[in-house]
Amino acid sequence: MNNVPQSRLTNPVVRTDSRPRTKVTAALIALAAIVCLARLLQWQVIERDRLLAAAASQSSASIVQSPPRGTITDSSGVVVLATTVMRYRLTALPGRIAASERPAVAARLAELIGGEAGDSERIRALLESGRTRVTIHPGVDDAAAERIQSAVSSGELTGLSLEQVRLRSYPQPGGSPGTSLASQVLGFVNSDGLGQYGVEGYYDEALAGSARVTDVSRDTSGNLSTVEVAAGHPGVDLQLCIDARIQSMVEQEIAVAGVADLADSVSMVVMDPYTGAVIASASWPSFDGNSYGVTAARDPSRFMDPAISSVYEPGSVMKALTATAALEEGVASPSTIYNDERVLYLDDGVTRVRNSDLKSRGPISMTEALAYSRNIVFSKVALSLGDTTTAAANRLYATWLRFGVGGRTGVDLAGENQGIVRDPSETRWRQIDLANASFGQGVGVTLMQLATFYSSLVNGGVLVRPRVVAAVNGVPTPITVRGTATTPAVSRQMIQMTSSVLQIAPFYRQAAAIPSFVYGGKTGTAQIWMPDAKNGVGAYDQEHFNFTFIGWFGRTAPEYVIATTIHHATPKHMAVGWWQNKIESWELFRRVAQDIISVYGITPAAVSDSRSTSPAHPGSPGPSAPVAPAVGGVSLPTRREAWGG
Repeated sequence: MNNVPQSRLTNPVVRTDSRPRTKVTAALIALAAIVCLARLLQWQVIERDRLLAAAASQSSASIVQSPPRGTITDSSGVVVLATTVMRYRLTALPGRIAASERPAVAARLAELIGGEAGDSERIRALLESGRTRVTIHPGVDDAAAERIQSAVSSGELTGLSLEQVRLRSYPQPGGSPGTSLASQVLGFVNSDGLGQYGVEGYYDEALAGSARVTDVSRDTSGNLSTVEVAAGHPGVDLQLCIDARIQSMVEQEIAVAGVADLADSVSMVVMDPYTGAVIASASWPSFDGNSYGVTAARDPSRFMDPAISSVYEPGSVMKALTATAALEEGVASPSTIYNDERVLYLDDGVTRVRNSDLKSRGPISMTEALAYSRNIVFSKVALSLGDTTTAAANRLYATWLRFGVGGRTGVDLAGENQGIVRDPSETRWRQIDLANASFGQGVGVTLMQLATFYSSLVNGGVLVRPRVVAAVNGVPTPITVRGTATTPAVSRQMIQMTSSVLQIAPFYRQAAAIPSFVYGGKTGTAQIWMPDAKNGVGAYDQEHFNFTFIGWFGRTAPEYVIATTIHHATPKHMAVGWWQNKIESWELFRRVAQDIISVYGITPAAVSDSRSTSPAHPGSPGPSAPVAPAVGGVSLPTRREAWGG
């Protein structure tokens, strides 16, 4: 031990053999090689196609070119109701605008845009919303864009950008403030370019057309090649049946009536009873299609067109169909006498019917009962339609169906409602149900349905499909019918009866008179049911009512049908069963009829002229096919073919 050198004791020998480390390193290298090889195999074999496609996508692109949306004009083809224009979307980055400067920026932008009162507050709210990017205006015009760009270039404004966009424009002002003409008929186009409601919604695909799609690629040599994937086609242009002059007048008339009568809404449809052409269709209140976003935020219910979507109990205008059923069945004639009573007890005395004035007129003809709107008489007429209540109910229900009640009219507008009717074969009607149905209670209709079936009553008995579009790209749309609703003989009787309505009753004779022309129609007043009126118990509203009038006029025969309804009006109670509006529904009829006469320059027929002389209505089509149960129809021949020139 003592012979061992001291250095060996203080500095032990360290082994330098690295064989274990070498093995580990070699294993790691081998593993990495395996992983790389596997990855290479995946790229070269398994994912080859995907990677090639990805590589190709980096050297190619698809170009989508959307065509401008089609233009919509009125019946003249000259007045543009909807078109596509180039505008500039104004956006802002609020983070780049100092908080202290936002009120001044908002005021300046409102001034440069030239908008409406309140725009400054709206823009300020957007700038202070906390969002990264906000749209100040969806589409300012060239002049406003130039003013804004000048302010940005000079450094007066910052954090703004202008982007050129296509925008749908509705250039014609409506008949009431803050609206565009025929807005509920037209609908609008949303920010995604999709048509919503009305004509824009119904004909969306046709108006939009289809985009041209081309693929552009570059090969390894840098050469470009272009391949057309889809040719695309432009959107169609639509010419409507709507006459902008009549439409504007109708919108003005119903707006005045709505305000005067303290109503929730007023709607009107003007129709050619022979062709189904909708010459005017309007509701108040309406909206501006150019500012649909404002309406969406405040009251989106205005987008719905009440003329085709609002279902309500029409009241006594349905008495015309009850009379029609009786004439067809042969159980009554216009001169048949009925005893008008104060009370009619039904269902073995359990139920009863009264007239609105709670009075009796004694013996009265069916024509007089229609003029004075006697509920008792028409209850009796309905009960006489069959040997049993069920048979009579089925007969009246069948008449409704033939005239299109309970089914969509097929009008070319998005959002049409089919109404509400009860099938007596599914739910048995009691006598009171039949009586109520005879004068328009317990059935729900739209104004377009009323205009359509009254057209059938006066055009010779043909149920014509209403239409808003007259031509597509200049090609006329066909007149289509759903079949025969009644006979020409019954149609003539109903023309005479509805004409007598406005001659017999003095309050109609004075307010609805159209001197030197023939005219007729029927009123309807309906109470409004409130399901939760009294602590959850339903009751009828005693202060507000729905008032309807369906009328027709012409030189010597019916040429135009005008249907109007005043919803949830607040009339003055004059006496039992008598409520008076400041502007009555039949007064609206007369006003619009006179507007049409003035615009079209229609002169009264000579006294000796006993035939229809209107060049617009040489006759009525008369197909023999029954009414189809579903919406549809068959095309009529052209006027020259159908009416011998």
